[in-house]
Amino acid sequence: MFTCFFRFTLLLLAFGVLFAACGEDDNPIIDDGHDHDDEPFHADADGFVLKVDGNQIYRQFEGEHEGSITLKVGEELEVAAAFLDHDEEEFLPENPEEEDDHDHDHGEEEEFALAISEFDSSIIDIHLHEGAEHEHEDDHAEEDEHHEEELAEKFTFEVKGLKAGETSAKLQLLHGDHPDFTAALLIPVTVTP
Repeated sequence: MFTCFFRFTLLLLAFGVLFAACGEDDNPIIDDGHDHDDEPFHADADGFVLKVDGNQIYRQFEGEHEGSITLKVGEELEVAAAFLDHDEEEFLPENPEEEDDHDHDHGEEEEFALAISEFDSSIIDIHLHEGAEHEHEDDHAEEDEHHEEELAEKFTFEVKGLKAGETSAKLQLLHGDHPDFTAALLIPVTVTP
C-alpha cells in the first residue's frame, strides 16, 4: 500500500514539475507581444498558380491541381508564378524590409527566388529570370512605381520546347539557401510536334 502511494506521489510530482516548466512564454503559437525583427521572415504559401499572358494555365493548392504547361517544339513560353496563401489569395513573397525601404544592401539578406528542377532537359529547357536589379536613385516615386513589376519578374521563367514528349517539373520557393515552399505535386509539361 505504501509503495503504491509513494509511486503515485512521485508521478504527481513529475507532472507538476513538467507543467510548471512549460509556461506561455515557451509556446511558439501564442503572440507574446515582443518584437522579433531579428528573426528571418518566411513566406507562408499553401499553393501557387502559373500564368501565361495573364491567363492561368496551372493551379496547385493544398495537394490538388489542375492544368498543365503545354507548348510546341521550338516554342518559348514566359510563365509567371504567384503563390497562394491559406485563403487562396495570390501574393508575391518579399521581405518586409523590401516593402518599406529600398535603400538597403541586397547582398546581406536572404532573398526569395524561384527554383524549378526534376524535369527532362532533353524535352524542355527552363530559364529562370533573375529579376531586374534596380538602381538606388533619389527619385523613389519612380522606383516604387516599378517595384511591383520587378517583384513579378523575380518569379517569372521561360520554358522552351526542345522535342515532343511529356515531362514534369518541381517548383520551389527559395529563401536564401533553403526552401520556404515546395510544391506537393510535380507540374505536368507536354511538348507537342
